[in-house]
Amino acid sequence: MRATIARGLRRVGAVAAVIMLLFTGSALVASPAEAAPDGCSGPYAGHYESAGGQIWAYRVWGCADGNDIPLSVTIQRYLSPGVYETVASGNGEATYYCGGTLYNVYRTSGTSDFGILCS
Repeated sequence: MRATIARGLRRVGAVAAVIMLLFTGSALVASPAEAAPDGCSGPYAGHYESAGGQIWAYRVWGCADGNDIPLSVTIQRYLSPGVYETVASGNGEATYYCGGTLYNVYRTSGTSDFGILCS
């Protein structure tokens, strides 16, 4: 009798676990990656560069009331295919100061790779 009850409880538990996984998985797939807050649009991201000087990157939600919301931003240096080293990070903006005349490839949050004389 106890074995039958235990087996029944295991089956109920297994079915409940499968239902929860299916429900959670479908909820994760259906949710957007990043939704703009009310009155805001974007996110807006970009960078400015000065060869042999610095790279400045930004990433924000642009809001109609003028109170832009800063988002995390990084500046990364290319090392090898698929491998980047984070050289600067911040909230809303980040600056990487560099010197020299060596050509390197960088990327920032929300932008594609770009080359610059910056080491």
